[in-house]
Amino acid sequence: MHTILLTGGAGFIGSHLTRLFVRKYPQYKIINLDKLTSAGNMEHLRDIEKEPNYVFVKGDITDLALLRRLFEEHKFTA
Repeated sequence: MHTILLTGGAGFIGSHLTRLFVRKYPQYKIINLDKLTSAGNMEHLRDIEKEPNYVFVKGDITDLALLRRLFEEHKFTA
């Protein structure tokens, strides 16, 4: 199974991409990493938050320790 890391997936454009991937590729695991600043809004993702192939992680892409943990845990393929 492919595991895809999307960053900024709670923003206006990112949420559309996240939703597209979750629905179009149910066989893929989609990990959404977003800091949830003023641009991010979890309401954009309410309709997919319980999908079995979707995981939300609140975090900053500049947090190297977090990124290392995520890469180790999820073994991203894309």
